[in-house]
Formats: sequence, C-alpha cells, structure tokens
Amino acid sequence: MPSSQPLQTTLILGGGLAGIAAAVRLAQAGRAVTLVETRKRLGGRATSFVDPTTKETLDNCQHVLVGCCTNLMDLYRRLGVADAIEWHRRLYFALTDRKGETRIDQLEADDLPAPLHMTRSMLGFKNLTLAEKVAISRGMLAMMRMGKDGREALHHVTFAQWLEAQSQPAGAIRKFWAVVVISAINELPERMSAGYAIQVFQEAFLSNAGAYVMGLSSVPLVELYGAAERLIASAGGRVMLGRSVERLYFDGHRVTGAELDGGEKIEADHFISALPFDRLAKVCPPEMFAVDARLHVAKNIGVSPIIGIHLWLERADGRPAMELPHVILMDSPLQWVFNKGMDEPPSRAQHLHGVISAAHDLVDTPAEEIAAMTVAEVRKIFPAARDARLVHSRVVKEKRATFSALPGLEAIRPRAVGAIDNLLLAGDWVKTGWPATMEGAVRSGYVAAAAAMGNDKPEASLVADMKPSQLYTLIEST
Repeated sequence: MPSSQPLQTTLILGGGLAGIAAAVRLAQAGRAVTLVETRKRLGGRATSFVDPTTKETLDNCQHVLVGCCTNLMDLYRRLGVADAIEWHRRLYFALTDRKGETRIDQLEADDLPAPLHMTRSMLGFKNLTLAEKVAISRGMLAMMRMGKDGREALHHVTFAQWLEAQSQPAGAIRKFWAVVVISAINELPERMSAGYAIQVFQEAFLSNAGAYVMGLSSVPLVELYGAAERLIASAGGRVMLGRSVERLYFDGHRVTGAELDGGEKIEADHFISALPFDRLAKVCPPEMFAVDARLHVAKNIGVSPIIGIHLWLERADGRPAMELPHVILMDSPLQWVFNKGMDEPPSRAQHLHGVISAAHDLVDTPAEEIAAMTVAEVRKIFPAARDARLVHSRVVKEKRATFSALPGLEAIRPRAVGAIDNLLLAGDWVKTGWPATMEGAVRSGYVAAAAAMGNDKPEASLVADMKPSQLYTLIEST
C-alpha cells in the first residue's frame, strides 16, 4: 500500500486582505494554515473598530471597490459576503463656486459601448467648461491609444508632468483628473507615477462599461471576514489574533520558523509574509538580506497617509443634512463624503464619513481642526447642513495607509517568489500589476498561495480582468 505524504503546512504572517486571500485559497485546497495577526481583528487597514463614545462599530476609513476589482469580488464570493456589497452606478460630483452656489453633477454610464458609455454624462457636467471637457476627452483618447505598454513606459514620470505634456488646463486637472487619482492611488498628481494614474482611467473608466461601478460594504468591514476563520479551521488550520511575529529563523537557504511575542516558535514548510514592507524588514535577520534581494526594497518605499472623519450632525427638525448616498468633492481638501444613515431614535443625528487621501499636509493637524474643516466643507456643499449641530466626531489617521506611488517604484516592487524559495511575499506593495488597492492586496495573496502549492505559474491563479469592449480594443490598436 503506497504511503501518503503529509500535507505541507503554511504560516501566514499578517491578517489583512492579502493574508486573508492567501489563507482562504489554501484552506479551500485542503491545506493547513496558521494565520497570525497583530490586531484583535482581521482586515488590517481595511477593518473596523468600536468607537468608545457611540459604541458603534466604525470602519477606519471608507474603502471603495469598483467593478474591475475582479479578484476582490472573487474573495467576497468565497467568503459568502458578496451580497453585502451595494453597487452604485451613479456617481455624484459637487463644486461650490465663489458665490456660495453648489452644483451637483452626475456621472453614469448609458447604453453606448465603452469607451463612449459616459460621454453623454460628461458632456452634461455643469462644473466643467467646454474647453475643459474637450481637453479631458483628448487626454482620454491619448490614454486609450497608448495601451498597457504605453502606460508601463511612463512609470518614470509624474502624472502632473504627463498632464502638462498633454496641455491639460488647470481647471480640468483641479476639478477632474486630480479628484479621481488622489482618491484611487492615495497620492498627489505631482508625486505619483503617471503609469499608475493612467491605469486607473484605462481599466476603470474606459475599457469596459461596468468597470467604473462603485461598490460599498453595507456592513462594517470587519464583518466581511468572519467566514475566513471558519474556512481555515475546517481545513485543520487556526487563526491567532493579537499575536505578533518577532523574528524569522533562517538556516542559510530556507526559513525554518517564526518566533512570536512571548517566545513561541512556529515551524512550517512555507511562510507567506503579508506584513507591511517595513515590518517584514524588522523581523528578518541580516543573513536573509544577503541572500534575497527582495528584502532590500523596504528601504526604498515611502508611505502616504489617509484620514477618515466620522461626523454626527443633527438638525433641529430631525431631517438629514445630506440626502445623497455619497458625493465626490471637486476642488476641495476633502475628496469624499459618504452618507452612513440616520442614527436610531431617540438620536436624530446623521452619520457622515469624510475621506482625505494623500493627506501629507494634514496628517499632523489636531483632530478637532480636521473635524471642523470637514464640517465646514459639508456645510458649504449642502445648504441643509448649515444649521446642523455637530454632535460628535471621530478622526482616524492612517499615517502609513499605502505605499507612495512615486515614479520609479514599479521597477523595484518585488515578486512573490524569490531567492528564499519558501518565503513568499504578499501585500499591496509587491508587484501585483495594480497600485496600492484592496484588489492589489487580494491578487498578491492569491499568487502567494498558488506558489505555496507548487504552481510554477502562480499568476495564472488570478481571476481574469474584465474584458475590454471591441471598440476600445479597436481604438487601442490604431
């Protein structure tokens, strides 16, 4: 009778989306996984906390996905929470002029094929001049014609430099281009790689009519991940929350174990690091750096902050200060405001969630000042908010929210597999083909899991991208 080989074990360090994605894929393949996460909850930067004042479970920041996030949605389906995502086909943009008048524009696809699906909507924008609309169309056409190879060749220049070369007017940059990319990439146009910015427009706005549709979780983010623990346990694995890795053990060729806080040592066949790049560098002994060039990347990656602002506004008549489900602010220090609904009676307060991406100049500002600025911006946009009383606010600063997508970074982002063959890297900072997003994090986890299972082409494990329309493909080839 042939002897059966024991299933190989995998230790995953980090319980953010990359670690969750890797663990789920391995567990569903019957592999025993140990997942270690420093925080008391899964989700990493895309998770929730309990506000000590209101006792509500709040997201640390509003995380948004779009239709082209095919691997993230695959993970949600595997977790059984895809129905918790609410989709918004209509996006609202707002601008208040110098006279204090606010105009709301709506971006929504019609039945024309991509990339024409939002042309009618864009032409109707009241907050853009005709010259700005023409310039934006010209910029979009240039993006389509360059294709993927063209954008990859632009990772050494900033998006601001590319926009200048395309003769984009200041108004178009301030009210459209910057509004989109700051939110999507968490960096400023004058600092971000043009390649990342152009990818956002190519894949989310131009190639497929359903790619731009925005998805928001209808439940606190932490509630999306409960099934991951059950899946891991069902395959003989475990999740260790509130535990930190202190060091990795290395025999000169392979990682042999990890030491956790408290001195516990865990051995495994494969180790997937889903740690932030700086944290990984701290737990690796010096001899690992001499063997594996991937580990040096941490010294050359910067970070970019995001600020999430939770507000509770109450009007005397008990009506909401903001009726729209969300609004994207044009030419404002605040990029988004999301309507989180009215509190349960007897409270008559409305919960709003503002987001400031690439908050380099504001991250050290006192929370009270940030909240006051956010309230002022909301009152500027919505007349109904001008008599609303601020009941409570909670400002969340993610100082190291994402890597800073600077020119030149793409060339040094490491791949999952390297010289230390049983140490696999995951996280939105590795080479995923995407900027620092939830989609990129999930992709990295899927690739690392496939590599741990011996797949010599781990990228083949990814869910396919949305297919570009025939018209887009035709324009791209001309």
